[in-house]
Parts: sequence; C-alpha cells; structure tokens
Amino acid sequence: MGVKGSAFESVVHDVNQLLESGRISPAELETRLQAEDLALLETKIVAALWYPLGSYGRLMELLYQTEGQRSTEYLVERGRRAADRVRAMGLYSQLKSDWATWGDRVGKILATLGPAMYKDTQWRIQFDDVGGAGMSLMLEVDCPPEFPDVCRWPTQGFIEYLAQLYSSDAKARVRSERVSPERMVFYGDTR
Repeated sequence: MGVKGSAFESVVHDVNQLLESGRISPAELETRLQAEDLALLETKIVAALWYPLGSYGRLMELLYQTEGQRSTEYLVERGRRAADRVRAMGLYSQLKSDWATWGDRVGKILATLGPAMYKDTQWRIQFDDVGGAGMSLMLEVDCPPEFPDVCRWPTQGFIEYLAQLYSSDAKARVRSERVSPERMVFYGDTR
C-alpha cells in the first residue's frame, strides 16, 4: 500500500514548515511519529516514486491535529488545493467542454488518477444527469483496510474541486463516508 510522491511531497513540506516555524518541536515529532516517518521528513521526495501510506496517514494526522485544529474542512481544503496544483500543470485544461461529455471525461480522470495516486485501490464512478438541474455522481473506492480515514477528506476535496471546475455556474457539493474497512463512497452533485 503506497501513495505517489507527488501527493506525499506537499505533506512532508507542510510538516517540515511546522517544525521550522517552531509550531511543533523535534521532541514532539519524535513522540508522535515513527522512525520511518522522521526519516522521510529528511528525504528528497521524488514525485514518481511510491511512499508508505502509513507514513502519509500519520503525517496527515499530525497536520490535521496541529495545523487544522481537527477540522475536516482543513483536510477537504488540502484536497482542493492539490487539485488546483494539478490543474495548474495543465492536465485538465483540455477537458473543459460541453456538459454532455462532462461525466464520461471526469469519470475517466478519476478512475485512472485515483489508483495512480493510491496504490492497491480500485475506483468506480457513476454519473446521473438530472436534466437541466445538474449532475450527480457516486464514486466507490475499494481500498485495503489500513487505508487511513484521514486521507479520505483530501480526496473528497480533490473530487469537489474537479466537479466544480467542470460544472459551469452550478455549485458542486461532495460528501463521503467509509462504509466498511475496505470501501469509501463519495457522493456529489451539481445544482
């Protein structure tokens, strides 16, 4: 089970920023993290490599508690910012098109990007066109039971950002739940 370096890099950067700014002490890091996590904080993260999902989850949990004040909105916003970084790289710019093809194209992105970011996951997406009122989606993600739930919220923000990007003037809303240890479900709509 792993996470791609392109996602891991920002988490390592932000934890190191907490350390450099004095918002967390080296002693506190040592008590809250494992030795492998601490070693990764001193490593150059390579975007194309896989990193341990356990470390990613523990670092994300640290940010959630320290910087995010235990707010799930903080984690959702991290996901939105990650999606904005990916968009700024130009990956999705060619997909801004008519509403009729929105579901298929975004579905293909999520179905391929999800497993490319989180190893050992499978993503299935369904869209329903609700006429002129918008679109709804359901995304099921099969994952190993050790997938940290704290990582679900940034994924929700990423999906919401992408849905908003392609929903014209409609407001995109996404919510999620962990329906079992091996499955997360994301529900979204634009209206």
